Amino acid sequence: MTRRLAGVFDPSGRADRSRVALALAPQRARTVDLGPLLIAHDGPAANGGELLCLVDGQLDNARELADDLGAPPGSTEEQLLALAYECWGRGMLARLRGDFAVLLWDARHGAGLLARDQLGVGSIYLHEASGRLCFASELRDLLALLPTRPEPDRTGVAHWIAVSGRPGSGTLYAGVRRLNPGSVLLLDSSCTREERWWAPRFSEPLELPPPELARSVRDALTRAVSRRLDPDRHTAVLMSGGLDSAAVAALATEQAPGRIDAYTGVFPEHPLVDESSLIEELRATLRLSGVTAEVRPGGLLASAVEHQRAWETPLVAWGDFWTLPLLRAAAASGIRRTLGGDGGDELFGARSHLLADRLRTGRALRALTLALELPGAGDRPARREVARVFGELALAGALPYRVHSPLRRLRQGSEVPTWLTPASIRELRDAADPLAWKRLDGPRWWAHTAHGLTRGVEETGVFEHQRQRGALAGVQARHPLFDLDLLELGLRLAPEASFDRHRNRPILRASMAGLLPDSVRLRPAKAWFDSLIVDCLTGPDGAAVHALLCDPRAELRAYVELDGVREVLLQGDYERAGGPFRWMHQTWRLVTAECWLRAQADPGRDPLPRDLKLSAASVRLQTSSA
Repeated sequence: MTRRLAGVFDPSGRADRSRVALALAPQRARTVDLGPLLIAHDGPAANGGELLCLVDGQLDNARELADDLGAPPGSTEEQLLALAYECWGRGMLARLRGDFAVLLWDARHGAGLLARDQLGVGSIYLHEASGRLCFASELRDLLALLPTRPEPDRTGVAHWIAVSGRPGSGTLYAGVRRLNPGSVLLLDSSCTREERWWAPRFSEPLELPPPELARSVRDALTRAVSRRLDPDRHTAVLMSGGLDSAAVAALATEQAPGRIDAYTGVFPEHPLVDESSLIEELRATLRLSGVTAEVRPGGLLASAVEHQRAWETPLVAWGDFWTLPLLRAAAASGIRRTLGGDGGDELFGARSHLLADRLRTGRALRALTLALELPGAGDRPARREVARVFGELALAGALPYRVHSPLRRLRQGSEVPTWLTPASIRELRDAADPLAWKRLDGPRWWAHTAHGLTRGVEETGVFEHQRQRGALAGVQARHPLFDLDLLELGLRLAPEASFDRHRNRPILRASMAGLLPDSVRLRPAKAWFDSLIVDCLTGPDGAAVHALLCDPRAELRAYVELDGVREVLLQGDYERAGGPFRWMHQTWRLVTAECWLRAQADPGRDPLPRDLKLSAASVRLQTSSA
């Protein structure tokens, strides 16, 4: 169950109680006054004796915890965690599995903690000033606690519009940050301090024969999916014709036959995106009923404005204009939980930096051979491309962090958009650390993969986006491929088993043999949505794009050279901007940033000019039976 919590920790006792009480409006919330700690929450609590426990999110191993603790039957997650804290103290965090944000307060000692799950699927946002800590599990609720709205964070905005990962734990609001994944913030009368309670650790790869390796992955995937199924109702799977979501749907159907529904999108006007035939084959093979959205261009910016008004952040993804109608249809049918296939590329993709490890141990020829086996190489890779890959992955990958980082900074200026202002370029250069993965212990292939799974994905904002999108529709979004036990197995898979010159994710494909049709399981291609989104941005929403980016008073002028934006993105061709995918991504980020910046400059202001109307979504829903 998704809950919300917000509060203020102020040992001086000067917190504004009325502001805390209204933090979760318009929802009715309970408030708890614990002296230095004021809390508002809209879910259940364990508040027995001197110990308070609140959870926002979901524990996936509640039954195992209850058995280990000898807990009374029917204990809530909050009661289980309170009992676990009494038994194991902070050590109880290492025993938890799931997507969660936790608050514990022990009145006996005047101390407590805020903790976030290992992978950062649940969120806690923080703002500290004048000895007072404000926190909330949703950013908009934290903003409601603050006496004044923070200014836009210049570094965060620069990274947003440059389509680079947001730096570390920062947000788009100055002074507001996220508690890091796998971290705990300790609260006591003298101070607050953050500590890491979980981090990935390298273990030697499993040396298993291919059939046994495939069985291990399938078993772990099965457990991860099973943990996230709704035990009482149907569960929806957001399914495309791709491998990852199809694998989730197939395993869910095995675990709960007759209780899995597929919710899909088809795109009849965009053949490079449309996977109708594969979806139909999957429905027939897995005997899945559900709903299909037939999607045409329209409604893209409307979805961005809806998200911004609801959550006070720009929209990361561009698929909400057809995914939200699907999720709302699922909620209307009584579904409470949805599963997706996000994370397959990161979890099962080629361990490409194995080339660097081979070079570092003096095996240059083996590194070159591996370059020929990377997915997409095919039977006759071009020599120039092989040389480029070898240079980027083997040579550069082998460099120590202290050498590579300054070299990377020298090149950074040539990689950023030409239309950024000098100040924005400096913000990017000073805050970015794209080589942070090299700080991890362990071989290069492991470090790059571990950092991507445990920090990189979280920093893209995908978890908070899908949580918020689900909340708008009235469902809970879960991520089977971001299961901690599955991730720890994935980080122990023999790296060379991930190489296949014809197809990516070979281990996952092998694990799905006999369960998925080979048309899906062995398909090397993947659908990209650039043609659809380009048509939205240049068609139904083209007038709005031009009105926002050609306005001489645009808020973006503090970050970009507007003339350069217009010349490269609005008057040039796609190739000049780096191709349609890059054009789409940059244009989308600029438009959503402008809408958000207008709202920050004047919170009551409509982000679009008054005489400009947003295009409506063109989505037709069709129900399919098994």
